[in-house]
Amino acid sequence: MPIKRVGHVVIKMRDLEAAKQFYCGVLGMEVSSESEIAIFFRFNDYHHDVGVFKTTEDAEAPKENQVGLLHFALVVDSRESLIEIYHDLQKKGVTIEAQFDHGMTNSIYVYDPEGNAIEIYCEVPEYDWRTNDDFVGYLKEMDLEKV
Repeated sequence: MPIKRVGHVVIKMRDLEAAKQFYCGVLGMEVSSESEIAIFFRFNDYHHDVGVFKTTEDAEAPKENQVGLLHFALVVDSRESLIEIYHDLQKKGVTIEAQFDHGMTNSIYVYDPEGNAIEIYCEVPEYDWRTNDDFVGYLKEMDLEKV
């Protein structure tokens, strides 16, 4: 199949300035392009990893029980980096909504200022997902404070 991977995610927010403060100031992304209706954010040298388009001020926030995106995920290079980001997010006042060992990944979950859910995770190299096909729904609570 010629499709190689997911290229980027695009979400909607009411407040583009709040998006910029969160995605740049909290998550460390850079703005790669910006207009009155959208901002594209990037890590490293890719043109854009996350796009945010402006929606109306009266648009509803994401809800738990609705059709649509559950979350998008950002990958870090190691468990040590995940722990570092965990503590950095706490210092910046970001609530860590959940921490899970998914078998193949260790993950934390946060929300952006308008309720879009974000998973930040590291791979667990010793977990071989190719031989363990039961990872869907695998949730073991994790506490990065104890690491």
